[in-house]
Amino acid sequence: MLLQITSTAGGGTLALEFGVLSRLTNNTVFEQVAKNSVRGIWARRSKLNLVGAHINVFTGEWTQKDAGIGTSIDSFYEYVLKAYLLFGDEEYLYVFQEAYKAAMHYLHHDPWYIEVNMNSGATVWPLFNSLQAFWPGLQVLAGDVDPAIRTHAAFFSVWKKYGFTPEGFNLATSTVQNGQRSYPLRPELIESTYWLFKATRDYRYLDVGRDILASLQYAAKCPCGYCHISDVETHKQDDHMESFFLAETVKYLWLLFDLAVGPDNIVENGPYKYIFSTEGHLLPATPEITLVDEHCLHFGDRGYDSGDGSSIQQSANCAQFDERRTVSSQNSLSNVLFTTRGYIKGVCPGLSHAQKLGISYHAEEDNTQNSRSHEHPDESYVDQSSVQIQSSSVILISHPATSPPDEPSKTRSRAQHLENIVVTGDSEPIEVTDATGGSSEGNTEFFSEVTLSISEQIEVTAEEIASQDNHIEDSTS
Repeated sequence: MLLQITSTAGGGTLALEFGVLSRLTNNTVFEQVAKNSVRGIWARRSKLNLVGAHINVFTGEWTQKDAGIGTSIDSFYEYVLKAYLLFGDEEYLYVFQEAYKAAMHYLHHDPWYIEVNMNSGATVWPLFNSLQAFWPGLQVLAGDVDPAIRTHAAFFSVWKKYGFTPEGFNLATSTVQNGQRSYPLRPELIESTYWLFKATRDYRYLDVGRDILASLQYAAKCPCGYCHISDVETHKQDDHMESFFLAETVKYLWLLFDLAVGPDNIVENGPYKYIFSTEGHLLPATPEITLVDEHCLHFGDRGYDSGDGSSIQQSANCAQFDERRTVSSQNSLSNVLFTTRGYIKGVCPGLSHAQKLGISYHAEEDNTQNSRSHEHPDESYVDQSSVQIQSSSVILISHPATSPPDEPSKTRSRAQHLENIVVTGDSEPIEVTDATGGSSEGNTEFFSEVTLSISEQIEVTAEEIASQDNHIEDSTS
């Protein structure tokens, strides 16, 4: 019998390994199915941008709607960020930004994290579980170090209290949760300790590592290795050792202490940067794996046809990589993408923003939007979303367009003017101006009056917009 239920972590933790496999074998199917899995989960998020713990893979129905950062969900957050860092795919970055912002709003009770109902945000479990301990390390990778420091200190206080972290610690009673008293040699706390030391060079994290190592040597060591701790209060041993103890726990301890001596190992000072998989395996950011040209191949030939139907060579679109690059198109006023993070930066002009960014729900359209569509039968209705500014300086302005079914070609061409803009918050303001340098009032049909932060001023004239509209109308008549 086929299993129908999977965890969000299980469905969302394939992108790195399958993506690397596709790039090494030049077979895009592995990366495509892994990304489709992430898209399927994210499309079924709640209106709060939270995801549940378990989902039916055949029906898409959530079977457990508890949202958190720990058990059954943890590596979903981890992989959408790390897939962006390794592959430079902006869609993963967008998902992480939205998911992280929702987690910090609904799950974060500084310095702890709780579990809530994904639809209402109501508290379900005021519980720290040991798998949450990876989160401060992920925050370091995301550049949000201050809350990572506070949360790590809270998590380590539980370790200090018992000598280990139990699988569950009740925040309401400050006691070990019944039925979750064990410590199966998990690596998450020491993983976060390593990343925080790497980011801060604060030697208190070496003290944390020393305490963790002392606990393992004192209470978990057994004749043939290291044993599970079945009860963190009695330190009773269980004759069992998971493989992740060697793959992660011991590895992160070694990396922590070795980094304190000096960055002379291959991880810290090798020929490539490395991304750690959720199982602690090293994935090198080699050009074969990380270059954007491989990202373009992920989508096949879609988007590479020129106006006369001929195919543009992929190398011309994807071979050049700059710190910051603007993509322009004759039929688009807002096809602007700046890549700001990742190990190798670049732009794939062959991909539309609709392909890059998954912004729609897998659900029926809002009733209000449907009603507005009926009120505007002769033209496409544009619902302008608000500008969302996030801590990692990524701004998304989304202009999804709906159109009546009897005018598909005209409205689709017109909607090309309304593609998404993604820019960074590290740069200078942008203004929409006319040819004389003044503000263009004629552009309000396409753009809400917002100020964006980018490095260069982009001038768009009202005459250009009008000429493009006439060209589109002539070509569709």
